[in-house]
Amino acid sequence: MSRCQPILPLMFMMTALVLPTVVWSDDNAPRPHYLLSINFAPAACVLHPERRKLRQCQEGYALIVHGLWKEKAVTKEEPCSEKPPELSPIQQSVLEKIMPDEEMRNKAWQSYGACTGLSAQEYFRVVMSYANKLKVPEVFTTSSPNDREFEQDFLSQEVQKLNADLPEKGFFFRCQTQQDKTFLTEVRVCYDKLGQFAACKTFKPNCPNTITLRAIK
Repeated sequence: MSRCQPILPLMFMMTALVLPTVVWSDDNAPRPHYLLSINFAPAACVLHPERRKLRQCQEGYALIVHGLWKEKAVTKEEPCSEKPPELSPIQQSVLEKIMPDEEMRNKAWQSYGACTGLSAQEYFRVVMSYANKLKVPEVFTTSSPNDREFEQDFLSQEVQKLNADLPEKGFFFRCQTQQDKTFLTEVRVCYDKLGQFAACKTFKPNCPNTITLRAIK
């Protein structure tokens, strides 16, 4: 599959064979919402030089999954685990389609996954299930030799056209500025505990009206 094709949805039918049914640990507590973070790899690679040796930069990925966490305002300072996730070779192979770098998968587990009360297998099954639900506009994954500018409203409309049940405030964009360009770096999507799209409780977009999509080569 070309790296410039949409990475979501992917080969998630495999997960039913290799990962167990998820049982959340807080069934008696109020149901929290969850936030899925999807990064625009080309922008991250130019904005964060330390990432340029990662597969996501070297192999021309358009989008990658950063992680999934409980939607809350409080930011913790310490990871919930120092250990890498215990996954089978098959599970790692499936995850590489959306999280190509082991280093980043480990950080997602240590910082977010281990905090959920799920096993690593269960956590990444949820990540893949939630990511599979989101349909990605072609504009995000089309190869281009040059950076492209778009109105934020247009990109939002493109997302909602493909995801009719996604609330208007069920997702938002995050951006970062370098010199004279403001790059789209991330889209965050909110879900309820059952994996359905939900309005975000912490709706924090930070992009201007006109934003830049980094070239995908």
